[in-house]
Amino acid sequence: MKILILIISMFFSSVAVAKKTNRIEFPEEELAREAVLPIFDSKLAVKNRRVNHSKKLEFNLLSGMVMSEAIYDPFHFGASLTYHMDNTRAIHVMAAVYGDGLQDRAKDLRNGDVLDGNGNTGSGLTFDASQAPSKEFMLSAHYQYNAYYGKISLSKENVMNLTLSGLIGGGFYMIGSTLAPTFNFGLSQRLYFSRKVALRLDLLFSLYSGIDITSASGLETSTPAPDESDFDTAILFDSNIFVGVSFLL
Repeated sequence: MKILILIISMFFSSVAVAKKTNRIEFPEEELAREAVLPIFDSKLAVKNRRVNHSKKLEFNLLSGMVMSEAIYDPFHFGASLTYHMDNTRAIHVMAAVYGDGLQDRAKDLRNGDVLDGNGNTGSGLTFDASQAPSKEFMLSAHYQYNAYYGKISLSKENVMNLTLSGLIGGGFYMIGSTLAPTFNFGLSQRLYFSRKVALRLDLLFSLYSGIDITSASGLETSTPAPDESDFDTAILFDSNIFVGVSFLL
């Protein structure tokens, strides 16, 4: 009996070893050698742009604010026109009008509601920034490079096109009766609700030679406003944000 059990055990062990040494081979042409791109049913639909900018004008209505402004009314309103030479390059011309007035903190300075050296208010010290010239409007032209065009899905059924662009150029601010040249750079993004209408968001930085309102003496409510020539100039930096609607014509 022991001899029979030993013979059966040796038989199954030899079968297991034989199974382990079996080799499964596939034809070499059926093996994957490299990654391949997916094949779409309609190749033309993938290549076509839903929003085509080439040789077209785009009109933009804009409003926004100067985020770095602490004294004057930071809000401005304007419009711009973009000519797209192709789907990548464009010329962008912008004009904006600035609000007139002072912010609340600047009004406190004008009314003398400031702290003196002893921490008391109502000391009679005033600073009336409204007597100094401020920005009235701006005009600038930029080279626009459309760096990215793609799609964004807000839901399973709604797909919107977006474009991200870079801006660089120059122009001028009208400050009182002075034209102050500017160097501008920034980013622009458009989110298209349709082929013709988009939400536009611009972030524009400006470096310019402006008027230093603290350089002239006599900016007090009780004294006449100094002459514009009494102010010195300084290199100033503004950060602007614009929000508006674009119409592709």
